[in-house]
Amino acid sequence: MSTSKEYSYITKDRLMAYTFIALIILVIVSAFAWWPTSIIASLIAVVVAVSLDYLLSLVMKDKGPINTMSAAVFGLIVALSYTLATPSSPLIATYTGMPEILPLTAPMAYVYVAVIAAVGMIFFKKLQGLLGRKYVNPAAAAKLIVCLPFLYTILLPSAHQMISLTTPISFIGTPERPSIGVLIYSCFAKADYTIGSVSPVDFFKAMLLLKYHSWIGGASSIAVIIVGLALFIVARRYIKWRITLSYLVTVTAMSMVMWAIYGGDALLRVGFHLFIGSSIFLAFFMATDPATTPITHKGQWIFGLGLGILTVLIQTYMNFLGGSILALVIMNLTSPLLDKVGLLKPVEEKMEVKLPKAKQFEKVKTTQCIRCGVCMVICCHRLSPILIKEAFEKGDTDTLKKLRADLCDGCGNCSFVCPSRIDLRAFTLRAKASLRTAK
Repeated sequence: MSTSKEYSYITKDRLMAYTFIALIILVIVSAFAWWPTSIIASLIAVVVAVSLDYLLSLVMKDKGPINTMSAAVFGLIVALSYTLATPSSPLIATYTGMPEILPLTAPMAYVYVAVIAAVGMIFFKKLQGLLGRKYVNPAAAAKLIVCLPFLYTILLPSAHQMISLTTPISFIGTPERPSIGVLIYSCFAKADYTIGSVSPVDFFKAMLLLKYHSWIGGASSIAVIIVGLALFIVARRYIKWRITLSYLVTVTAMSMVMWAIYGGDALLRVGFHLFIGSSIFLAFFMATDPATTPITHKGQWIFGLGLGILTVLIQTYMNFLGGSILALVIMNLTSPLLDKVGLLKPVEEKMEVKLPKAKQFEKVKTTQCIRCGVCMVICCHRLSPILIKEAFEKGDTDTLKKLRADLCDGCGNCSFVCPSRIDLRAFTLRAKASLRTAK
């Protein structure tokens, strides 16, 4: 580095700011379906998350520093991953007599959003952070915990057999026996469920443009895709887009497998699994959470593959239509193992790497590692600086030898790109020195 305060222009706070803007756009889009409920729910979640972040930071001091922007992003994700419906929905309650499992409208929806935000911030953001890394997505885990008393009715309700995916599904039915395509369309599009069939064009309009029964963040699949891709482009080095891509490809492939097994209409099955609100929003804004997902590129591809397989299996065989959130928590628990898959092989010769745009910083704010993994692909010797740091802090000499910390020549690329501004260069050089001493 040319100076001690010249780094990549991307910081953790900047990443959070970009993500916050992207999520705000989705909140605005959701207002077309649920005005003003989605706006109020989002505001409540952000206020609860930011307030608790501040209060807990006072209690935990150095172990839980204030991180306002990260807390605000978390609050928005909590709100956007909550299911809302218009007062005349959902179709499930109308057609089967099945009561609403959770409050899908105001004012009780606000209570649930606030509780999920509080549980997530306390237990899965702050306390989980004390473990050295986050093992599960805070918003996903908090939602499942708060919904625990309802898990039986969420996962295995007999009334959900009206949309069983273990049968041939199609767009065509009769007024007396609507097709699965009609029932899904009626629920999401707020349409008359008594119609006998629905055209693929109308179905995909509902699934892509605007839903009236869905996760708030998945109200418009098109909006999620556009905003998500824009975020990926702006922060392409730091966003784990490989997870999103492998997830979407896997969901498509698994949908085709289910179609081959059960028959019916392939487009309907693929469209449902891909564009249901929980799936599309989670793919872009929850599955890519850097702190709870693998740091290696190969690990990220495998993570997305497993997430896609589990999502389709859970939705098909457990009738849990928001199955992606359960699949995400399960796959999060595999991240420590996947971190070890696909590590680059260290090389003795120095390789030339292209650094991102540099910026001079008057003040440098150091935060906890977000596990983006960028330091591992920018190292000119293909080392794993963040893993070397962790091994050094544990005094694990054997791991330091395997990671070849002795190859570091102190170029500083790792510290330059780190959005958390951790001095990885210093840690790696100290690890190198410790290996010499050990000899």
